[in-house]
Amino acid sequence: MYAFSRLQQRMLEEFEFNEFEEHRARDSAREFERMLHNQEYRFIDLIKVDEIYHYYVRTNELSKAQELVRYAIHSFPSSSDLYSKQARLDYEMGKFEEALSHIETALHYSPMMPEYLMFKADLLARMDRYDEAMALLEGLQYTFEPREEVLIQMGNVAQICGHVEDSERYYRQALTLVPAFEDALFELAFLLESEDRTDEALVLYETYLDERPYAAMVWHNLGLLYRKLGNYEKALEAFDFALAIVPEMAPAWFNRGELLMDQGRIAEAVQAFIETHAISSHDPMTQYRIAECFEALEMYRDAIRFYRKAAISDPDYLDAYVGIGFCLEKLEQFTEAIHYYQKAHRIDSENAEISLAIATCEYRLGNHHSAYLFLGQAIVLEPQDVNIWQDWAMLLFEHDNVSGAISFLEEGIKANPREAVLYYQCAAYCYLNQAFDQGATYLENALLLDVEARHILFQIVPAIRLFPGVEDLIQHYRNL
Repeated sequence: MYAFSRLQQRMLEEFEFNEFEEHRARDSAREFERMLHNQEYRFIDLIKVDEIYHYYVRTNELSKAQELVRYAIHSFPSSSDLYSKQARLDYEMGKFEEALSHIETALHYSPMMPEYLMFKADLLARMDRYDEAMALLEGLQYTFEPREEVLIQMGNVAQICGHVEDSERYYRQALTLVPAFEDALFELAFLLESEDRTDEALVLYETYLDERPYAAMVWHNLGLLYRKLGNYEKALEAFDFALAIVPEMAPAWFNRGELLMDQGRIAEAVQAFIETHAISSHDPMTQYRIAECFEALEMYRDAIRFYRKAAISDPDYLDAYVGIGFCLEKLEQFTEAIHYYQKAHRIDSENAEISLAIATCEYRLGNHHSAYLFLGQAIVLEPQDVNIWQDWAMLLFEHDNVSGAISFLEEGIKANPREAVLYYQCAAYCYLNQAFDQGATYLENALLLDVEARHILFQIVPAIRLFPGVEDLIQHYRNL
């Protein structure tokens, strides 16, 4: 799932598509792309530009949006809106100098547009030109209504530039001017949280709710704060209040589900995520969370169904492919599992966990050559990842290759000589292989490194105390 900046989130919210509009916008975008590919330079009207532009923003195809705007400027060279769009795209891509140039061109054609002036102030702040940004906003706050919007932007600019006291003052001024102004409340609460003043943020929310108890989003944000503080009971209560006021508030359902997952209440969590899905059916993160819950409940078929939905919603959702592979592996459908692990591997070929997963499935299918190729890849990528050495040794052990498991752990110990867990596992396999002297050597090294981790030994071989000398060795190092 893509992470958007605050500015891009506002860009996304400006233009919501229903399913018909989404389909039409996608078709318009594909038509535009064919026109570019065929080098057909034709007139394109601004309504169509706006539709395609917002589609590209929603799908996070910002470079395509830039191509569109550049193309449209040829037809409308004095459109301030197009230059503003270009500036916003530059901003999102971190090209602040270009963004400044484009917003100044927009202001040339529409010199008193407050939205452009506030955007320019934000941009100047990002470029560490605080005084210029504030001078721009100081002038604007006496000519633009509503004034509280300008005060919010002044607070944001001050926060960007690290002037925390100024930022707090402007947010409080906005709240004083309009006590019910939720944006100012949220910005101030966020600032207090970021300054480790969570008690003040709590008081701020609770005072607001005492006077306005039906402010659903405030209850929701209070729930997030309580969750952050680890007060799950209060957090759940706050989310429930939000949902009692607005039953179809998707963020409240989603965060209620996350909270229940934190508490290990998986069956309840999945119901909360299903409610979220009913409201926001195309959100890949919600689909992924539902799948995670089903996986935790060992309902692997249902988990696969929702992992697939997440992968369809976001074709680059690596964790969704890994989730499908894991569930198929649990169902012992190793060939199918490899297919999805390979999809994940194509997205991130440097991920040792995925390479190990493919290796494991290949080994279970008897494809040892391929298995060892991927195992080698995993080791090269993460030689210090103890799980690789442990998991592969366990796989060999499960396939009655005890000597192979011991040899592999010995290689792991060479790469990770301070990891007691590898010595304990190697010792356990040596004892089971009747190599008692070798086992005692590895056990002694393990106890020297971390005597408190000896439970690992008993997890692998519960009856290991019955082997000669084991109990005496453990008691000796416990008494040191």
